Formats: sequence, structure tokens, C-alpha cells
Amino acid sequence: MVEWRLPSSLPSEGEALEASRKVLEEAWRRNVYAEIMIVGSNGTLIEGTKEGVEVNQGTKWLAGVRVEGSAMSYASTLKELERAFEDAYSSYKALGKKELYPLEPLVDRVEQRLEVPPWEVEVEQKVKDVKEALKEAEGSASIIYRETYGYKIYVNNEGREIVQRLSYSLHAANVTVAEGGNRGNGYFAEGSRKGYTTDPIRVVKEASRKAKLQLEGKGVSPGKHRAILMPPAIGVMVHEALGHMSEGDHVKGGSPLKLGMKVGPEFLDVSDSPGTGEEWGSIFYDDEGTKPKKVNILKNGKVGGFLLDRHYAKELGMEPTGNGRQEDPSKRVIPRMRVTYVEPKDWSFEELMEELKEGLLIVDSSGGNAELDGTFFFMSMEAWYVKDGEKAYPLRPLGMAGNVLELLSKVEAIGKELDFRPGTCGKWGQRVPVSVGGAPTLTTLNVSPV
Repeated sequence: MVEWRLPSSLPSEGEALEASRKVLEEAWRRNVYAEIMIVGSNGTLIEGTKEGVEVNQGTKWLAGVRVEGSAMSYASTLKELERAFEDAYSSYKALGKKELYPLEPLVDRVEQRLEVPPWEVEVEQKVKDVKEALKEAEGSASIIYRETYGYKIYVNNEGREIVQRLSYSLHAANVTVAEGGNRGNGYFAEGSRKGYTTDPIRVVKEASRKAKLQLEGKGVSPGKHRAILMPPAIGVMVHEALGHMSEGDHVKGGSPLKLGMKVGPEFLDVSDSPGTGEEWGSIFYDDEGTKPKKVNILKNGKVGGFLLDRHYAKELGMEPTGNGRQEDPSKRVIPRMRVTYVEPKDWSFEELMEELKEGLLIVDSSGGNAELDGTFFFMSMEAWYVKDGEKAYPLRPLGMAGNVLELLSKVEAIGKELDFRPGTCGKWGQRVPVSVGGAPTLTTLNVSPV
């Protein structure tokens, strides 16, 4: 077991638990249900360009108190915790009770497994690594390195007490190259839950490769094309256009998805999973202390489940799935995705390319948006034209538009290779880490040059 080293400026886990128990005792005396969510973390942000590198470091401690599921207040020190409870209790008197799915008593301690603990690598080395990576980039380049590690605590007066030790580390690079009036933009990120294990040089080289391919890219005729969507591209589309439709608040609010509804072929499965502990979006428990479950958003081509926190589980008459998440304890808990992907099947990549014969290979996507009815628009970052089952030439950025339900209804085959990319999902002003990806997917896509 790794000995976790947390800054002495942070309250210890034991101190946080002791203060929380006192607040819960007061909630018992007043005959109200209370929960406390706490995050204590140490963070480092390194931002580098060829002009220079900036470093920011600091600690963060926040505790949120929720009373009867409806009222919340937060504290930034242990001494403020009792005041936060009083504020939440007063708000509850005005707001009333919000029903939550009940939890059984449970005490658990979980710890992220680390290969290179981030505190064992000096910040000077991390800065040096960023500077060395920048030397590999042509044109304009920027790199960020971001790490956060610490503890997350959830306690309630149902007897649930969960302590988690978590770590997130990520290198990301943006590269822009220009030639003859043309411009190419590449982005690549590599995240790790194992500590300081990402490679900034590899990240920069991959972002540079994507940027250069755009400079070399050719056009393609607009309209519908058969296409293989690789894990980054199919993952983003499924996340944005299907995953959000399956979140409990959107299901309650009128999502077109209904249990048992046929969406695609029988061999199509799309899941949202708590992960293995290694993916960027993995969770051991959600932010309401619920042990997370895998959700089959689509099973055998039909809608099989929804992503639920405790409130929307109660509202919809279902069990919570462990999808209740918050950016930090000062924010409300809402249903959010974790690790969302197309399940792999049995086609090799070579077999998919042979089946495609001629069409598009969409490797990666960039900016875009999706609506809650499943309509989407995304830009390709890396795309190829395929001829005779081989990559013929790279393509300039394409616009990809349509409806995810139609896209999935036209799936012809799914590959066996499973891959994920780290991401940050925004919803209602909150951002949380997620993973997107899955297996290469052969379908039909509507594209237009941009």
C-alpha cells in the first residue's frame, strides 16, 4: 500500500470525520436527515508555451451539508461546518423535504492504486518535462499539466460513512501549424488515475501529428457517407447525444428515450460504467455515497436503463445507479455520466476497413454540440478517406450533423478494440471528469466541408 502524503494545511480525514459526526448528532436531535460531502485536495497546474511556463499550486477543502435532500450550504473550514448545517436547516424549513432513495448503513474505505504517487515527483521535474515537450512542437503550442489528489468523504445519519483517496493527473497539448494560408489545429490529452504516469512528449507529438494532417487534408463531397467512427469520435457522439438523454433529470423532463424502445440492431450495446478505477471518469462511490452500478443505456439495441441519482431514482420508482455527481461540495448533486462507451463486439479493425471498402474513417472529433432530442453537430479533428479498404489520404476538418438515434439505427458492425479518452463534461455550470470511447463503429454519417 502507498503511504498517502497530504499537506499539513488540510484537515486530516479523522478531523473531518469527527467534526461531521457532531453535526449529524445535532441533526438527529432535531429529527432531520442530514448528509455531509467533503473534499480535501492538493492541486498543481502547470501551463506552458514557448514563451514561458506558469505554475500554480494550492490546497482546497470544502464541505457541503444537505438537509432532507433539499437544502444545501457549505463550509471552507472545519469551524464553519456547524454554521453550514444551521444555514441548510433554516433553508429546509422554507423549502420543505425532497425525497431521496434510502441507503443502508455502510462503512467503507477505498484508495486509488498508484504507480508513481504525484507527491514523489518534484514540481521542478514536472516543469522541466513540460519544457522538453514544447521543443517537440512546430508552430504554436501550449501544454497544461494538471494534478489533484486527496480525499473525498461522504457521511449521513443513516449510518453511511465512505472515505475515498483519489488521484487525477493529466497532460494536454494544443498545437497550431500554418502553411500557405492554411491552418491546422491539433489537440490531444492523456489522463491517469495512477499518478504521474502520463507522457507530455507523446501528447505533444500526437497533437502535432493531427495538426499537420489537417494541412495535408483534401475535401470530400457533402452528404451521407458510410464511415467508421473510432473510439474518440463515437465516444463523444454517444456521450453528448445519447448519454445526456439518459440522465434522470432529462428522462423526467421529457427525454425521447423510453425503456424497451428500439434504437439500433440487436448487437448494439451502449453502457455507462463506474469503470475499473483506472479510467479518467472512474468512480468508486458517487457523491451521494451510492455504490455505482453499470447501466446498459442500450442493451441488444433497446433502451435498457437510465443514469440516476438518489432523487431521480425515487421520482422514477427505480434504484439509484451511482450517477449522482457534483463538481465540488458547494454544488448540488445531479445525474451525470462516468465512463460512457459503445461495447466492443467481434470485428477486427482490418475486417471493418475491408467491409467499408470506400468511405470515411473518423478518428477524432473536436468542438460541437448536441440537443436533448439527439440532434448533434461536431467537427472532425482527424479524418481519412478510405479506398479499397485502406487509408487513401487525410481530410480537412468536416462538419458531422444528424441525430444520434438515426446514426445508431444504421450501425452495421462494431470492432473488438476498446479504447477511452479523458474528458471533462459540463452540465448546469458544473464540470466533472468523464471517460468517452468504446469500439470502432461502422455506420452512415452526414458530413459537410467547413
